[in-house]
Amino acid sequence: MGKWVVVAQRGSNGDTYRSEVVRRVTGSKEDAREAMRAASLTFHEPWREKSREVYRYPSGDACLLIVRGMMTETLITLTIAELVHDSADPGMAPEPPTPEPQDSVPPM
Repeated sequence: MGKWVVVAQRGSNGDTYRSEVVRRVTGSKEDAREAMRAASLTFHEPWREKSREVYRYPSGDACLLIVRGMMTETLITLTIAELVHDSADPGMAPEPPTPEPQDSVPPM
């Protein structure tokens, strides 16, 4: 069982992005995906929501929300992330970094 968060990211003014943890999940990756799907139907309800479109990215670990209100349109990306290190939990060792693939050069 892993610890997961559902994170919402939305932009404003073209250059500023705000990230926020929407839900915390203890369970499998599929449990986290289900929490993301549930959040996609309720997160950021404008005062008078006119419509909501939810697009799932091919990986299944993220989705795009387009929420239209009376006078606004908001684009929000929801993603899931798994906890891999917690300094407050001494029993949780950080995962070693994944080595970058090296270009192989044939000998001359």
